[in-house]
Amino acid sequence: MLGPPLRLAIAQQAMHWTTDENTARIVASLAIAAAQGARLCVFPELALTGFHRRIREQAQPEVVAPALQRVCDACRDHGVACMLGTPTFVGDGAVLNSYVFIGADGRVGTTMSKNGPTAAELTFFQRGAGRPVLQFEGLACTTVMCREVEDLDEVAAQLRHGPVDVVFWPSLTGQAPGTVLDSPEATEDLGYLRRAGLVAQRLGAYVVQSNWPQALNTPDHTHLGESKVYDAAGDLLLTLPRDEAGVGVFNLGERDYHWTPLPA
Repeated sequence: MLGPPLRLAIAQQAMHWTTDENTARIVASLAIAAAQGARLCVFPELALTGFHRRIREQAQPEVVAPALQRVCDACRDHGVACMLGTPTFVGDGAVLNSYVFIGADGRVGTTMSKNGPTAAELTFFQRGAGRPVLQFEGLACTTVMCREVEDLDEVAAQLRHGPVDVVFWPSLTGQAPGTVLDSPEATEDLGYLRRAGLVAQRLGAYVVQSNWPQALNTPDHTHLGESKVYDAAGDLLLTLPRDEAGVGVFNLGERDYHWTPLPA
């Protein structure tokens, strides 16, 4: 990486049932990120609406559009860019589970929609296509959404035409209760974390996760959060707190970060 390292923020925002409540947490996170010198703040999958069983109520153009504008205004006001999980809409009425780039000027740019949704997601969301690459601060960046870390061969084929420096991994993943042990080396996970390291290794890129710290559909399910950053060798650089809402700010490639708690 040439020049000074990119300063990033990862938002682990508490999930709420309404888009208005989630948007308020996003705006607060952007202010924290900017105050600590971050150039880009990354958010979880469907950060704008929340990722829960009431998504059909929230993923409506008349709900999403004004909320997205609030985020754009906050990016412009604070001079910080973001990667944001939000529903997007196409002309035939279909809804996509998307990850959008909003520049520090408040303009919406590159959008990637989830290519590999789950069977449950396909009852509402349309499957996306393609995996665009965004140029940001001299780095080639792309997105792998949640369980798409399992689709490594497909992802690598989509990105075969050029190197990628950073992969953003918005997600809602966690270990099942009873599988997390005191020692990280002894922890038996669901495979996602191991696969994320393989994505980093295969693509020769940093992987930057932003994970929800809790799930409204399963309120008793703990062991979420813990957003992770891997280097291009697939080695784990840092892990944010488990089950806690907050913003972690760090220089890409370094192991230290500053954590600011957010209210639930």
